[in-house]
Amino acid sequence: MPSRKISPAELADGASGNTAGLPYSPLYDDVYHTASDPWAQAQGVFMALNGLPGRWQGRDRFVILETGFGLGNNFLATWAAWRADPHRCAHLFFISIEKHPVRRDDLARIHTASAEPALAERLLQAWPPLTPGLHTLDFDEPELAGRVTLLLGLGDVAEVLPSLVASVDAFYLDGFAPAKNPAMWDERWLSRLGRWAAPGATAATWSVARGVRDGLAQAGFSVERVEGFGGKRDMTVARYAPRFTSAPLPGGLQPAPHRRHAIVIGAGLAGCAAAWALTREGWHVTVLDRHDAPAGEASGNPGGLYHGIVHGDDGIHARVHRAAALATHALAAPWIHEERLPGQADGLLRLDAKIADDAAAALLEKLDWPSEFLRWLPQAQASQTAGAPLPSGAWLFGQGGWLHPAGYAALMLGAARRTGRLTWQGGAQAHALKRAQRPLTVSDETDAHHWQVLGSRGDVLAAADSVVLACAMGVNPLLESLKLPPLPLSAVRGQLSVLPADCPGLRSPNIPVAGGGYALRLSGGQVLCGATTQHHDPSPELRESDHRHNLRQAARLGVLPPSVDDVPMPDGITGRVGWRATTPDRLPLIGAIPDPAADTSTLSRLDQPRLVPRLRDSQGGLYILGGLGSRGIGWAALAGQLLAHWMEGTPCPVEADLRDALDPARFAVRRWRERMDTTPSDR
Repeated sequence: MPSRKISPAELADGASGNTAGLPYSPLYDDVYHTASDPWAQAQGVFMALNGLPGRWQGRDRFVILETGFGLGNNFLATWAAWRADPHRCAHLFFISIEKHPVRRDDLARIHTASAEPALAERLLQAWPPLTPGLHTLDFDEPELAGRVTLLLGLGDVAEVLPSLVASVDAFYLDGFAPAKNPAMWDERWLSRLGRWAAPGATAATWSVARGVRDGLAQAGFSVERVEGFGGKRDMTVARYAPRFTSAPLPGGLQPAPHRRHAIVIGAGLAGCAAAWALTREGWHVTVLDRHDAPAGEASGNPGGLYHGIVHGDDGIHARVHRAAALATHALAAPWIHEERLPGQADGLLRLDAKIADDAAAALLEKLDWPSEFLRWLPQAQASQTAGAPLPSGAWLFGQGGWLHPAGYAALMLGAARRTGRLTWQGGAQAHALKRAQRPLTVSDETDAHHWQVLGSRGDVLAAADSVVLACAMGVNPLLESLKLPPLPLSAVRGQLSVLPADCPGLRSPNIPVAGGGYALRLSGGQVLCGATTQHHDPSPELRESDHRHNLRQAARLGVLPPSVDDVPMPDGITGRVGWRATTPDRLPLIGAIPDPAADTSTLSRLDQPRLVPRLRDSQGGLYILGGLGSRGIGWAALAGQLLAHWMEGTPCPVEADLRDALDPARFAVRRWRERMDTTPSDR
């Protein structure tokens, strides 16, 4: 999805002819809602015409897609109705697209007299920085044994909608009047709504414009007029009734299997994130790890960073790292602030010596991101913020920080355990995988499964219908046991250094500092710095030369004096060695494993990951969550959510092109394209 500037809404309390003083948009010369009670409008138009709350009752999940979040009244009214319904679905997904989102302050002011002040306050606290793309806002309701997720898409509907990967049960078609905002009601995109419609989906709107009704009809909906609400004579209601529906793509959105039991191999950040995300969606998860406790490998470092990146064209890497950082902050920051997790969640400085102050200001103006997400600090201001003499200006990422990886993994695993759907098997070394040779059905005995995980003696460690490979460099040996081709993973050695708090000349940074290395102050006052990057290096030994490398980087960050090479190694310095599993493009592998044995002779093209056949079917499949590299902390939360989307069929937490960029089939697509480029065409 092309990145676009986000222009927040400008609100007024009234306009000419608006005697009720309703919230008004000067840009569209229209009110946000016509009724004095917007909740009554939400209930009488969007909920009632979509058959809610009745249609979500007794279901595991119900998905709503709204065009035009506005002031959030439809979402809040729907959330309140869900809470009040004893037969509610377990998980309500509310996707909403908004081109001009309201600022946090305006949201607070608008809802000062909300019918549900507690819900409005929770929405306000979760309100994201207004950056382009999808934002996941999770609202757990443990006392109700369920949860509500708001997937907020910021941008033009014509750009955001095609980027969604979701199966939608009900559409709320809202927005300013067609005459005021014709782009929101464009028949061309309305005619494609069937791409996201689940079987039996419905749509409702107060508009009866001919183009709206024609667009819905072209999308496969049967359309009718019904009695209006709040002074309107008519409204539109539609039900999805297509003449033909195509089969889902092999690498696209698929429904959850009949039996939702998965084995997760590996209990580092990747495995714990997988268990956390899957158990939230109702899956039973067995976690296997060769260590007796989780986070025994690279996730055992004393600390690590998370933050976004900034780039002028805001391409794939920048967008997906932004999504990952925001997901991490949303999950981890409350734990940090509650002192359940060691770390800092109040910002991170990223040095950039290659850009001048005026060029940085021009880039910020081009991107037009809110200052709460990204600011440029000139050298003096950056040094003051860090409490250390930094060598250059720096980007301040508001949703950045550091945390303790093992503590983070333990909290995610603890959340999974509290669902009652987690089984832990420590001291279990997965040696091979075995796949059933016959198709299984739901009526098969409960101990018959698609997949078995075998130990070194061929003993069955665990069996389930789905397996998630979250074991870093242990992935390819397991694929080899199935005679599957390896994935492009390589082990990169890293050694970090921990300086004692009383190290001579040490200037402990107030917030984490990164750029040609990093430095952060641990909870005990020590300073963690590093780390080395060494390919094809299997040595587990701590090396003084690597400590020296890290100290030089810390000196360049202003944390140590420049003369660090001229003094003895500090007393009390400690360190740790670990290996990161990295990919050639430095992006993780998240999704279903490609099936190299599938018959592709009838396929005319394999130029998109979602066209590539996979090792999965209606019973289960083989998945990977790996290749997190040196950014495991920053990737874990988003990676878990994305894996749950792949396995459960929930709406995708990132745009379709970002999903493709993380898909393990992307390398098969690249090989196919290379063959096409070198194969003479028939003429």
